[in-house]
Amino acid sequence: MPTFNFDFNRSVTNIDLSAARSGLFTPGITRLDLRDEAMTRYNSIVRQLNPEHAPFSADQIAGAARRVLRAAMKGQESAFIKARMRRAGEMRSALKDRQWTIPESPRGKMEAIIEYLDDPSSLIPNDVAVIGQLDDAILVDIAMDSLRGELENFADFCRFRWQEAARLQVTEVDTDRAQWMAERARERRLELQLKRVRGTSYADGGSAGPVFRVC
Repeated sequence: MPTFNFDFNRSVTNIDLSAARSGLFTPGITRLDLRDEAMTRYNSIVRQLNPEHAPFSADQIAGAARRVLRAAMKGQESAFIKARMRRAGEMRSALKDRQWTIPESPRGKMEAIIEYLDDPSSLIPNDVAVIGQLDDAILVDIAMDSLRGELENFADFCRFRWQEAARLQVTEVDTDRAQWMAERARERRLELQLKRVRGTSYADGGSAGPVFRVC
């Protein structure tokens, strides 16, 4: 079981900074235990979310945690964690929405992330100050390339549903993904038609007639 002492040890990470810029001394947390079995489980989820991503080492996670702590000591909130946890909230909402049907592949990844987020035995316990959600945020970040489109579609579906409710002057509407897709396809066809109309001249394209001058 690797143990990292944040008062003395230094490590590097390749999560989002080069090794030369990571691993600096950071006060705040004296110890963080990264257990072997927890690292193995964590990397199994990493492979599920992105098979091409290399497994993380304990050194990399410790280095990332140290950088977050260093920024916190300067009064800087971790934008990395905040943005990814907001995305995790979007995943949770999409999974809970009964009107939104998620394809099998993105659904499986979202469920794996949310299950990990809700597990008290995660790599870094959620009750650890400042860095408790760092491991969660890293998983979200790994999966975002494959989930971004689905989350953007869900956000657009929510806007569509709200607009339909407002148009019908009701609190909610009975709609689903298929209806949303059909409406967006209709809008795209209309947009293409309008582009063609705007690009078409109403003149016959022939030569101009004789010019009459009044003197």
